[in-house]
Amino acid sequence: MTAPTTTAGTKLGTRDYIFIGVYAALYFVLIAIAAAVVQPLPFGMPFMGFACGILGGIPYMLTLAKSRRFGAITILGILLALLMGVIHGNVYTIVTAVVAAIAADLIAKVGGYRRMTLNVLSAGVFNLWNLGLFLPFYIGRNDYLASMIAKKGETATMQMAGLFPGWMLPVLVALGIVGGLIGAWIARSVMRRHFERAGLV
Repeated sequence: MTAPTTTAGTKLGTRDYIFIGVYAALYFVLIAIAAAVVQPLPFGMPFMGFACGILGGIPYMLTLAKSRRFGAITILGILLALLMGVIHGNVYTIVTAVVAAIAADLIAKVGGYRRMTLNVLSAGVFNLWNLGLFLPFYIGRNDYLASMIAKKGETATMQMAGLFPGWMLPVLVALGIVGGLIGAWIARSVMRRHFERAGLV
């Protein structure tokens, strides 16, 4: 199936919404797998964003290839924000998902959704949605840890808190971006012919 031939910048149509829905579902499944693999590891939590970026690369890049219009990635981010809001009840994740999605959409739009370099960069920015999962360790940390202690106990809470010292925040940002870039690069390599037929360079 070839990508839509209409130019980017026009309004999203029914076909675009179908593509967004399909690839959003695939994205959710893949990041759930990434989380399930990484979270049980003793020091895995800080690498969750990295893993999500790698596995989420293909559905993200397919969304760009199939709907080269502004708004597709933003909607993907909004859907992600709603899902994470329900699962985690974390307002920071909702905010970071929406902001990262809009920023990624704008980056890809600069290249008309056809410049592969900008599309890959947008994937790295989009993957910063996961930063909000960890912001409670840095914003209102004491209150957050107190609520965790009530739910999980002091030992488990302190072990998890130890994974997120102050210096880890920029590392989380870097891991999120790098994971998104690697995922997009893998998608480009695996589906190179598909992207070439779609006119992405």
